[in-house]
Amino acid sequence: MLIPHQSSKAEKIYYKLKDKLEKKYSKDNYVVINPDTKDYFVGKTSVEAMKKARNKFHKGPLFMAQIGRISGLMK
Repeated sequence: MLIPHQSSKAEKIYYKLKDKLEKKYSKDNYVVINPDTKDYFVGKTSVEAMKKARNKFHKGPLFMAQIGRISGLMK
């Protein structure tokens, strides 16, 4: 049985921020979103963005996307 894809909470937050992020940052940048707080962190690399997020949120799920593209949920 196929189960249709359901957007995660973080994906929905990303799509609400997408236009703002694309106007302000290069599409080479990455964004990491905390789905519980809606806080987001931008970096020139995925590692930089994740480090910024993990400095504030040591545990819990985080969502990462390359600006203009979507990647996935990190735990």
